[in-house]
Amino acid sequence: MSTDSGKCTVAEKRIRCDGCFFLVEQCVCSWVPRLSTRLNILILQDPKETKHAKNTVPLLRLGLPVVECIQTTNHDALCCALSQKNPAKWRLLFPNDEATVIESMDEKVSSDIEGLIVLDATWRKAKKLYFTEPLLQNFESLCFARPPAGQYHIRKSPSELSLSTLEACAYAIEQITGDDMQPLREFMVSAQTWQWRQQPLSHRHGN
Repeated sequence: MSTDSGKCTVAEKRIRCDGCFFLVEQCVCSWVPRLSTRLNILILQDPKETKHAKNTVPLLRLGLPVVECIQTTNHDALCCALSQKNPAKWRLLFPNDEATVIESMDEKVSSDIEGLIVLDATWRKAKKLYFTEPLLQNFESLCFARPPAGQYHIRKSPSELSLSTLEACAYAIEQITGDDMQPLREFMVSAQTWQWRQQPLSHRHGN
């Protein structure tokens, strides 16, 4: 595995890659896909997820530069970002009782969507954020009826139907725009295999 794709800088104690920002021994630059989509993605991320070594948002942002990420504790930035989004053009990926099933969405409706808001948090914290942040409730919600099986096996999932944030975004983009996001999934699998290659299989979790 070569790390020539990204130059390395010396931090105080550990060396990180300038390309992907992971530690040099975990560099994933060789697998980063070149992808694009017309859909904008806004990730609202719980701060604990930011520090979680198995979180997929860093991989998502490498594969899709259009992704914007805001921590949920930065309430001013969160409110500013949501206030600037047009509820007629943006959707929230959240399975509430009124959510539209993404697989059955009309093509004309899909073509009018310009952005997607995604909550990156545990299910408990995602629900709390949704019900306590009035601005989120301005947006129509989308949910999945037939999502593909998740492949992010290094992290425990609440159910076999659960997807990582990267996988959820990939599937939503495919359903809304028709863009092929399979390279993004393949990147995630290659990265997780490389970065966790020294961990015993017992540390991995099936979805």
